[in-house]
Amino acid sequence: MKGVQDTLEVFEDRLTITPKGVLGFLNKGLQGTKTIPFSSIKAVQHREAGWIANGFLQFTILGGTENMGGVFSAAKDENSFIFSNSDNNNARVTEIKEFIEQAVAPVGHASAGPVSIGDELVKLASLRAQGILTEEEFQAAKKKILS
Repeated sequence: MKGVQDTLEVFEDRLTITPKGVLGFLNKGLQGTKTIPFSSIKAVQHREAGWIANGFLQFTILGGTENMGGVFSAAKDENSFIFSNSDNNNARVTEIKEFIEQAVAPVGHASAGPVSIGDELVKLASLRAQGILTEEEFQAAKKKILS
């Protein structure tokens, strides 16, 4: 799906956000495509587009720091996708959000129980090695887990 400043692609197990055009460059720089495995997504924030303001999907990931200032902050967040109120985008984004939420937390599956600190650190190290987390995000998440 093409948005205001980036392109969102959704697969069975992950999504990608690729900045496009001048707005993508101004807000997100030259960072390239961001791949987020569904297993890393902890929450999805959704705001519908209106006639005046754009809407967004913002993905909270393990160890990430999301911007919490509405659409203007989301525009600069590498884990956000911004879209306009055209071509039935609100309905399409709602479908995408529901698909991702079902993939992240399938209905009817019980929790696997408590996860050890070691398991959490291994997950974080794996996300860092895959380039999903920056060193700064990794250190912040590690600090949270160990405190």
